[in-house]
Amino acid sequence: MKKIVPDPPALPLHDAAQGDEQLLDRAAANRALDFYLHDPKPARPVAPVTYEIPDSVNLEVALAQASDLLRCAGASASEVGNGMQGDARDLVLSIGHLVTMARAYVDKSLDDLATH
Repeated sequence: MKKIVPDPPALPLHDAAQGDEQLLDRAAANRALDFYLHDPKPARPVAPVTYEIPDSVNLEVALAQASDLLRCAGASASEVGNGMQGDARDLVLSIGHLVTMARAYVDKSLDDLATH
């Protein structure tokens, strides 16, 4: 019968014990390095892009478009929230408020961009 894997080299008992200690030390060092050096979070899967913005769009146009989209989102939240009651209404109107604040920052950026 033929063996696929050869026999390991014969080591004296003292050398074998020292080799085991080195293997244990190396395994402990690898575990410590893995713990401290590797990112604990798994890699986030890349989702397919629904909308792709062309590279030809400049910053001013992008900010103007973002401002218009935020205006529409705020108006939608306001309309939906006015027809609701209770906690759901408060939630929708608070989303509208956040959208309005985001739009104010985008508009401020757009104004600062236009003055430079």
